[in-house]
Amino acid sequence: MKLYQETVCYKKPYAFKVTETYPLPPYSTVIGMLHGIIGAGKDDYHEMEVSVQGKYEGIFTAYNTTRFYNGDDITSMPLNVHMLYGVSLVIHVVSDEDTLNKIYEGFRTTDTAFTLGRREDLARLDDIKFVELNKLLKEDEFDDEKDIKLKYSMYVPDKYQTSLRGIGYKINKVYRIVNDLRQWGKINVKYVECDESLDNGEYYIDDDSIEKDIAFLA
Repeated sequence: MKLYQETVCYKKPYAFKVTETYPLPPYSTVIGMLHGIIGAGKDDYHEMEVSVQGKYEGIFTAYNTTRFYNGDDITSMPLNVHMLYGVSLVIHVVSDEDTLNKIYEGFRTTDTAFTLGRREDLARLDDIKFVELNKLLKEDEFDDEKDIKLKYSMYVPDKYQTSLRGIGYKINKVYRIVNDLRQWGKINVKYVECDESLDNGEYYIDDDSIEKDIAFLA
């Protein structure tokens, strides 16, 4: 999938004085959007792996009223909100055939607007297609091909042993309910910026005839 968002905040948890944003949507945000597209209930989880990459044109600060909920009590206060501008995303999704078909048809037939991030963060679907992902191993000492330069910034889970360097995050993927509370399963990743070079390690590449995007699944 290729998505575009004019402005968006992928809100970090526990950022109270300033609403900070991740540079890319966390896995949980993407998976939540996909489950909404197919109309899945809160207890109807579809197993999937996702790869998230993208770029943005800039970042700015907005001054918004933020509401806090504690049972029936609602308080509000003005907070600075970090916003990304001009976001382009490439998202790969791996799941069973039925789920992938539901996602594909859901995007193409829904009559509602897509959001990714907060409820007000609209997303535009620019492309959606089925591709095959092939797992490859780039070995520096045996590989005569040039290093692979990343076209987009991306999340690279720590399970991939690569030469890529980046900023460490622990981001949410899925949750389970324990004593009526959500307990999130978290993934350790590196946020690797575009133009970094991959000279060794495992990765996936799709078979799109033009783009041939690489992916790191979580």
